[in-house]
Amino acid sequence: YQQDGSVLVAHGGTEMGQGLNVKMAQVAAHALGCPLDKIHVGESASDRVPNSSPTAASVGSDVNGGAVLDACEKLAARLQPFREKLGPDAPWVKVVQTAYFDRVSLFAEGFYATPYCFKYDWTLETKDNRERGPMYAYHSFGVAAAEVEVDLRTGEWACLRADVLMDVGSSLNPAIDIGQVEGAFIQ
Repeated sequence: YQQDGSVLVAHGGTEMGQGLNVKMAQVAAHALGCPLDKIHVGESASDRVPNSSPTAASVGSDVNGGAVLDACEKLAARLQPFREKLGPDAPWVKVVQTAYFDRVSLFAEGFYATPYCFKYDWTLETKDNRERGPMYAYHSFGVAAAEVEVDLRTGEWACLRADVLMDVGSSLNPAIDIGQVEGAFIQ
Protein backbone atom coordinates (compact mmCIF):
# COMPACT_ATOMS: atom_id res chain seq x y z
CA TYR A 1 0.00 0.00 0.00
CA GLN A 2 1.31 3.42 -0.91
CA GLN A 3 0.89 4.98 2.53
CA ASP A 4 3.19 2.70 4.52
CA GLY A 5 4.78 0.40 1.92
CA SER A 6 3.06 -2.68 3.30
CA VAL A 7 2.60 -5.67 1.01
CA LEU A 8 -0.35 -8.05 1.13
CA VAL A 9 0.43 -11.53 -0.19
CA ALA A 10 -2.35 -13.95 -1.10
CA HIS A 11 -1.37 -17.47 -2.06
CA GLY A 12 -3.27 -20.70 -2.60
CA GLY A 13 -1.57 -22.76 0.10
CA THR A 14 -3.08 -23.91 3.36
CA GLU A 15 -1.19 -22.89 6.48
CA MET A 16 -1.55 -25.77 8.91
CA GLY A 17 1.30 -25.09 11.27
CA GLN A 18 4.08 -25.99 8.84
CA GLY A 19 5.30 -22.40 8.46
CA LEU A 20 4.07 -21.88 4.90
CA ASN A 21 2.98 -18.28 5.48
CA VAL A 22 6.34 -17.35 7.02
CA LYS A 23 8.13 -18.85 4.03
CA MET A 24 5.88 -16.99 1.57
CA ALA A 25 6.57 -13.72 3.41
CA GLN A 26 10.30 -14.42 3.18
CA VAL A 27 10.07 -15.12 -0.56
CA ALA A 28 8.17 -11.86 -1.12
CA ALA A 29 10.51 -9.73 1.01
CA HIS A 30 13.57 -11.16 -0.73
CA ALA A 31 12.16 -10.74 -4.25
CA LEU A 32 10.94 -7.20 -3.59
CA GLY A 33 13.96 -6.14 -1.57
CA CYS A 34 11.81 -4.82 1.26
CA PRO A 35 11.81 -5.39 5.02
CA LEU A 36 10.12 -8.62 6.14
CA ASP A 37 7.93 -6.69 8.58
CA LYS A 38 6.24 -4.96 5.62
CA ILE A 39 4.89 -8.28 4.32
CA HIS A 40 1.47 -9.48 5.48
CA VAL A 41 0.12 -12.85 4.34
CA GLY A 42 -3.66 -13.05 4.04
CA GLU A 43 -5.89 -16.04 4.63
CA SER A 44 -6.11 -18.52 1.78
CA ALA A 45 -9.37 -18.18 -0.13
CA SER A 46 -10.51 -19.46 -3.50
CA ASP A 47 -11.97 -16.07 -4.41
CA ARG A 48 -8.43 -14.64 -4.27
CA VAL A 49 -6.50 -17.61 -5.67
CA PRO A 50 -8.98 -19.78 -7.57
CA ASN A 51 -6.50 -21.98 -9.40
CA SER A 52 -4.36 -23.37 -6.60
CA SER A 53 -2.84 -26.80 -6.19
CA PRO A 54 -3.30 -28.81 -3.01
CA THR A 55 -0.94 -28.23 -0.10
CA ALA A 56 0.39 -31.77 -0.01
CA ALA A 57 3.33 -34.02 -0.85
CA SER A 58 5.93 -31.53 0.42
CA VAL A 59 5.35 -29.16 -2.50
CA GLY A 60 3.40 -26.38 -0.73
CA SER A 61 6.45 -24.13 -0.46
CA ASP A 62 7.51 -24.88 -4.03
CA VAL A 63 4.21 -24.28 -5.77
CA ASN A 64 3.09 -21.29 -3.73
CA GLY A 65 6.59 -19.89 -3.35
CA GLY A 66 7.06 -20.06 -7.12
CA ALA A 67 3.82 -18.17 -7.68
CA VAL A 68 4.69 -15.54 -5.03
CA LEU A 69 8.14 -15.16 -6.59
CA ASP A 70 6.63 -14.77 -10.07
CA ALA A 71 4.28 -12.02 -8.89
CA CYS A 72 6.95 -10.22 -6.86
CA GLU A 73 9.45 -10.28 -9.71
CA LYS A 74 6.86 -8.57 -11.94
CA LEU A 75 6.26 -5.93 -9.27
CA ALA A 76 9.99 -5.50 -8.60
CA ALA A 77 10.56 -4.87 -12.31
CA ARG A 78 7.94 -2.11 -12.24
CA LEU A 79 9.61 -0.56 -9.19
CA GLN A 80 13.18 -0.82 -10.53
CA PRO A 81 13.16 2.53 -12.39
CA PHE A 82 12.12 4.26 -9.15
CA ARG A 83 14.87 2.51 -7.18
CA GLU A 84 17.36 3.74 -9.77
CA LYS A 85 15.93 7.27 -9.73
CA LEU A 86 15.85 7.53 -5.91
CA GLY A 87 19.15 5.75 -5.31
CA PRO A 88 20.14 2.46 -3.65
CA ASP A 89 19.61 3.76 -0.12
CA ALA A 90 16.06 4.99 -0.69
CA PRO A 91 13.63 3.59 1.88
CA TRP A 92 11.16 1.01 0.60
CA VAL A 93 8.16 3.19 1.45
CA LYS A 94 9.60 6.08 -0.58
CA VAL A 95 10.05 3.84 -3.62
CA VAL A 96 6.45 2.60 -3.31
CA GLN A 97 5.01 6.09 -2.81
CA THR A 98 6.94 7.52 -5.75
CA ALA A 99 5.74 4.71 -8.02
CA TYR A 100 2.16 5.16 -6.78
CA PHE A 101 2.14 8.90 -7.52
CA ASP A 102 3.56 8.13 -10.96
CA ARG A 103 0.47 5.89 -11.46
CA VAL A 104 2.30 2.55 -11.56
CA SER A 105 0.24 -0.54 -10.73
CA LEU A 106 1.26 -1.91 -7.36
CA PHE A 107 -0.53 -5.22 -7.93
CA ALA A 108 0.79 -8.35 -9.57
CA GLU A 109 -0.31 -11.96 -9.84
CA GLY A 110 1.86 -14.97 -10.34
CA PHE A 111 1.59 -18.60 -11.25
CA TYR A 112 3.85 -21.62 -10.96
CA ALA A 113 3.42 -25.26 -11.93
CA THR A 114 5.82 -27.95 -10.81
CA PRO A 115 7.86 -29.38 -13.66
CA TYR A 116 6.78 -32.85 -14.82
CA CYS A 117 3.47 -32.76 -12.98
CA PHE A 118 1.47 -32.65 -16.17
CA LYS A 119 3.48 -35.43 -17.80
CA TYR A 120 1.95 -37.95 -15.42
CA ASP A 121 -0.66 -39.97 -17.29
CA TRP A 122 -3.60 -40.47 -14.92
CA THR A 123 -5.66 -42.30 -17.56
CA LEU A 124 -3.11 -45.00 -18.44
CA GLU A 125 -4.42 -48.49 -17.59
CA THR A 126 -1.49 -50.14 -15.82
CA LYS A 127 -0.56 -52.12 -12.76
CA ASP A 128 2.83 -50.38 -12.55
CA ASN A 129 2.47 -46.67 -11.77
CA ARG A 130 6.03 -46.02 -12.94
CA GLU A 131 4.70 -46.39 -16.49
CA ARG A 132 2.56 -43.28 -15.96
CA GLY A 133 5.64 -41.06 -15.97
CA PRO A 134 7.09 -38.68 -13.37
CA MET A 135 4.66 -36.89 -11.08
CA TYR A 136 7.11 -34.58 -9.31
CA ALA A 137 10.41 -32.96 -10.20
CA TYR A 138 12.00 -34.41 -7.08
CA HIS A 139 11.23 -36.31 -3.92
CA SER A 140 12.35 -35.63 -0.37
CA PHE A 141 13.96 -38.46 1.51
CA GLY A 142 14.56 -39.13 5.15
CA VAL A 143 15.41 -41.85 7.59
CA ALA A 144 15.09 -42.17 11.36
CA ALA A 145 16.35 -44.73 13.83
CA ALA A 146 15.96 -45.09 17.56
CA GLU A 147 17.93 -47.29 19.94
CA VAL A 148 15.73 -48.34 22.86
CA GLU A 149 15.86 -50.63 25.84
CA VAL A 150 12.71 -52.52 26.71
CA ASP A 151 12.13 -54.39 29.96
CA LEU A 152 10.28 -57.42 28.66
CA ARG A 153 8.77 -58.15 32.09
CA THR A 154 7.33 -54.69 32.85
CA GLY A 155 7.08 -53.11 29.41
CA GLU A 156 9.07 -50.10 30.63
CA TRP A 157 11.31 -48.65 28.01
CA ALA A 158 14.01 -46.02 27.61
CA CYS A 159 15.15 -44.30 24.46
CA LEU A 160 18.94 -44.41 24.50
CA ARG A 161 19.48 -42.58 21.23
CA ALA A 162 17.53 -41.28 18.28
CA ASP A 163 18.87 -40.04 14.96
CA VAL A 164 17.03 -38.38 12.11
CA LEU A 165 18.42 -37.54 8.69
CA MET A 166 16.31 -35.62 6.19
CA ASP A 167 17.26 -34.23 2.81
CA VAL A 168 15.18 -31.10 2.25
CA GLY A 169 17.35 -29.61 -0.48
CA SER A 170 17.71 -25.83 -0.26
CA SER A 171 15.63 -24.77 2.70
CA LEU A 172 13.73 -21.48 2.66
CA ASN A 173 13.76 -21.46 6.46
CA PRO A 174 15.95 -24.06 8.19
CA ALA A 175 14.43 -23.43 11.65
CA ILE A 176 10.92 -24.20 10.38
CA ASP A 177 12.07 -27.25 8.43
CA ILE A 178 13.99 -28.64 11.40
CA GLY A 179 10.86 -28.18 13.53
CA GLN A 180 8.78 -30.01 10.96
CA VAL A 181 11.21 -32.92 10.75
CA GLU A 182 11.47 -33.18 14.56
CA GLY A 183 7.70 -33.01 14.92
CA ALA A 184 7.21 -35.72 12.32
CA PHE A 185 9.71 -37.93 14.12
CA ILE A 186 8.02 -37.46 17.49
CA GLN A 187 4.62 -38.30 16.01
